[in-house]
Amino acid sequence: MNEDFPWDYLLEYIEDGKVVPILGQELVQADYLGRHVSLQRLIAERLAEREKLSVNWTPWFELNDAVGAYLEKPQTRLAGLYDRVGSLLKGLSPPFPVPPALKQLAQIRRLELFVSLTFDSLMARALDQVRYGGQPVTREIEFSLNQSTAAQTEALLPRSNAAPVVFSLFGRAGGKSDFAIHDEDQLEFIHRFVSGDVPPPDWLLSELRNSHLLLLGTHFPDWLGRFILRAATRDRLRVAQRAYFSAGEATPSESTLPEFLRRFGRETEINLYAGTAAAFVAELHERWLERNPETSRVEASRPDADSRGASIFISYGRENLNEVERLHACISALGGDVWFDKVELEPGDYWERKILPQIQRDVRLFVPVISERTAQRLRTSEGYVFQEWSEAFKRKRRMPGRKFIMPVVIDADYTGDLKRYQALYDVFPDLQEVQPGHAPGGKPDAALETSLVEEIRAMRREDAR
Repeated sequence: MNEDFPWDYLLEYIEDGKVVPILGQELVQADYLGRHVSLQRLIAERLAEREKLSVNWTPWFELNDAVGAYLEKPQTRLAGLYDRVGSLLKGLSPPFPVPPALKQLAQIRRLELFVSLTFDSLMARALDQVRYGGQPVTREIEFSLNQSTAAQTEALLPRSNAAPVVFSLFGRAGGKSDFAIHDEDQLEFIHRFVSGDVPPPDWLLSELRNSHLLLLGTHFPDWLGRFILRAATRDRLRVAQRAYFSAGEATPSESTLPEFLRRFGRETEINLYAGTAAAFVAELHERWLERNPETSRVEASRPDADSRGASIFISYGRENLNEVERLHACISALGGDVWFDKVELEPGDYWERKILPQIQRDVRLFVPVISERTAQRLRTSEGYVFQEWSEAFKRKRRMPGRKFIMPVVIDADYTGDLKRYQALYDVFPDLQEVQPGHAPGGKPDAALETSLVEEIRAMRREDAR
């Protein structure tokens, strides 16, 4: 059925660094609690159960279906629904696993820029697990309708060869109502993307419009699919000289898009794979390894983060993820071997087997992140972050005279007044023994940077003995 699919051309384009994968919800499937399910379907079902909704399910549009059913109820508003969807995603126990197809894509190391059409961080997790032994190296950028100045500044930084990039076109769930959960959201995101009201980074547009696109499980209403392809193309589709490679389970609602491309993509190379996106990725991965056997040898010999450990451990609440990602990047740039867990888990088997031993024995500098949001959270949550702090202070008491804990305040308006964090100091009185450093928005100030450099140099001198 796929005998004529141009695998060699696609592999050559990838080897030349000229392919950008566009990842849809069909790829975000995995075995979870005894069933094979997509993350979108799982969240949609739990939303329907929580809101007592009767939903007519459409394959690959389940969350939109659930939101539509919700809006049919009298006196309902969308305002709080984003938080509920984000809460459902965050509250999955166990967390949703990284799908095998994403790990296979991550092993194709010449793929460096990914565009995600889902609001999770699974592709970034796959890249970090496969390429960096679990270290959070991948750069995540999300398009946002109400982007903060700090987020805009971060997004404008050009892509470097130091880390792959995952760009979330429809936002990323993270406690804000700024990610797409239904068709009208997606329409607004795309409108803002192409209108310039919220300008996307120039480097991103340039890479998208000068690369061949690999569309994997990208299910859209037909009209939106056409609009997205046009937004990612410099010229009109009928004259654009580029290649599209597409794979995904066919549905009746999307059947006209391939015909549209065949009819109007006169100068465009259109290559359709008959089969699921996961099957396509599995075959692409196999063919890549045949052409690049050294890839499998490198990955097989790479130690994972748990066996390797890290010298500096950042302990934080999920509410501070954006700032902590920036803090991690800054400490790494100073030469620190630093690690933090991007996926916040409740205490359990993983935490007890993997994270707890690092705090108890392995890490040499423990960095608890303090913010007003964390102090407020302490009153309502017993998240694992606070158990990490307890374990760290227990270890500190066995290490008199040695700096082991370096608290960092990330609130930009912090002026040295610690009363606003009194809830934290009441529960962790040992914090009073250490003056916290300041990293506004996650970027260390001069004093904190000097302290970090001193600690990193001390670790290196200790290792050299």
